[in-house]
Amino acid sequence: MNRRLITTAIGMLLVAAAAVGGVSWFVFRIYIPENMCAVLIRKTGSQLPQGQQVATEAGQKGIQRGVLGPGRYFYNPFSWEIERVRLTRIPSGDPSTWEWIHSLDAKQRDELRAGKFKFKGKFPMIGVVTRKVGKEPAPGQVVVTRKSGVKGILREVLTPGEYKINPYVYKVETYPATVIPAGFVGVVTNLFADEGMALNPSEAPTATPAEDETRREAEVGTSTIGLSDDSEYVSRVRPLAKPGERGTLRDVLQPGVYFINPFLQKITLIEIGYNEYSQVKIDQAENYRISFPSDTGYTIRAGVTVVWGIHPRHAAETINEFGNIDRVLDKVIGPQLRSICRNIGSTYAARDFIQGEKREQFQKDLTAELQRVCRRKNIEILLALVREIEVLTPSGGESSGDVTEDLKRTIQQSYVAVEKQITKGKQRDAATVRAQLEEEQKKVDIARETIRAESRVMVANVMADQP
Repeated sequence: MNRRLITTAIGMLLVAAAAVGGVSWFVFRIYIPENMCAVLIRKTGSQLPQGQQVATEAGQKGIQRGVLGPGRYFYNPFSWEIERVRLTRIPSGDPSTWEWIHSLDAKQRDELRAGKFKFKGKFPMIGVVTRKVGKEPAPGQVVVTRKSGVKGILREVLTPGEYKINPYVYKVETYPATVIPAGFVGVVTNLFADEGMALNPSEAPTATPAEDETRREAEVGTSTIGLSDDSEYVSRVRPLAKPGERGTLRDVLQPGVYFINPFLQKITLIEIGYNEYSQVKIDQAENYRISFPSDTGYTIRAGVTVVWGIHPRHAAETINEFGNIDRVLDKVIGPQLRSICRNIGSTYAARDFIQGEKREQFQKDLTAELQRVCRRKNIEILLALVREIEVLTPSGGESSGDVTEDLKRTIQQSYVAVEKQITKGKQRDAATVRAQLEEEQKKVDIARETIRAESRVMVANVMADQP
């Protein structure tokens, strides 16, 4: 009897367990696919404070912070609601499609300076996360840390991969990773300072940013660093920032791929090596040649090409002072090239720009002075090449070409006259040498006849003395 009761009880327990298991499997079971995650929404519990959309404490009713990753779970459908969302995917790119550019053409270089150039290929992406729920940030605080629990853009970024992100708590935006190809370096500018870090008061600029920028443009564009200024150069640009401070950092990024938060740091690409900057005549509509008067009053138009570059150790200083490469050309190389051409060119006569030796000397003087001036701005000048020179009369009228041709003809005739004089002198010397040669030949003939006569006399004497 007792054994039968025990058997019956065990059977009922098994049936109950099977029933509970069946209900749990078919009613409580939740399946999350491998490419999805689930947001938990509690149907019961304490009400959320007014204006709050996500539960921040255990037992609160509404959307929960945590999410469920892919897999199988068991939740009471009377207490919980599940909202499935796709996993946040950050692409890793395809290295086989990357095109590392070692040299840019003129069009690509202009796009790079304008910030519109993009390297070809599927490069990695990053995810910039914005926390929508949490403590209110301090006034002016934009970037926060993940552990702070403060609303705002997180300092940390998501690297390539898949993440289970609660869309009610976080917003994720994808941006291209920082790509620095071979032949380039990346100059890093901190947009925000770390907590507790600030500019040294002794290093802080004394002017507002707008005033400082205006002053910097005026200094570079005028004779502050010109030919006659031999005084010590004093820079009024804000010094480079230290790690953690806001501003441009001295250390640059070498070629590679970097996962950098674009809201935290700005990366400026600079091509390493020499580039060219030309002021020449392209056509009648685009004539950028430099015009200046000569010492004799003629107008000289010169087409010049400058071979210049920036050393990696000076890349940060260049970006800190000018912001981009276009400003280096517009504020330093271009104005100084024109100024130096006018100052040095005005010391040469018009005929000096036609003669080969003087033209070469003008190019050497131009290169040396441009190197001296640009060296103060950490710009390397390899060569200033004078490609074309046109000499015009001061009036520049219709007869200017004829006068110029007359000047060239006069210089040519003077060279021809000098060469004729040299030729006549060489001819006179040759005639003198020929006369001396003939005289010496005659002396040889006389000496030969004298020896023959003496020989005959000696032979006759010997014959006469014989018995």
